[in-house]
Amino acid sequence: MGPQLTRFAAEAAEVTQRGGWNPTASKAFMLGIAFFGAAMGLGLVGQAYMKALGRNPEAGKAAGQVVIIAAMIEVTALLAFLGAIIVK
Repeated sequence: MGPQLTRFAAEAAEVTQRGGWNPTASKAFMLGIAFFGAAMGLGLVGQAYMKALGRNPEAGKAAGQVVIIAAMIEVTALLAFLGAIIVK
């Protein structure tokens, strides 16, 4: 382990022993949940689109709407990332 990681681990242990919270771990937890949710959402949207396309090939004309929905899901992940940068 490098000195930076060792220092981070020591600070995290000290904060935990005092009964406080570790802001870096909190941000990592928040980002993990946000990115996991975005990945699951994109997977579910893609699954539903492919299932609809398999049942009705004419549904391919609605690909623009699917891209917009996927972009909205990605924006929520981006906002979570920016929120983690801003929050101290």
